Amino acid sequence: MVMRLNLDCNSCCRKTRRIILRIKGVETHMIDKQQCTVTVCGRFRASDVAIKLRKKMKRRVEILHIEEEGDFGGGQPPADHQDIDMSHYAPHHHPAFIAATNGD
Repeated sequence: MVMRLNLDCNSCCRKTRRIILRIKGVETHMIDKQQCTVTVCGRFRASDVAIKLRKKMKRRVEILHIEEEGDFGGGQPPADHQDIDMSHYAPHHHPAFIAATNGD
């Protein structure tokens, strides 16, 4: 989801970032101060994020673009998606670290 939000200064960007990080379902975000845009990715309702930003920032928020997550044609990955074979990687087992003290 891409939103337009008036970002005047660095503290506005910091406050926006703090608000976004506290919203459940947000996985990644990008704040572009020059373009006054905020891009947010994750599993959330777009209206909830926009309303939360508007209330906390006390500024007008305009939703520019929303991209819905697709199901890739019945649960199948897209044709350009490549699976990586991870079977040759064995799980790492690290021995426990024991600190010994000298009885001196």
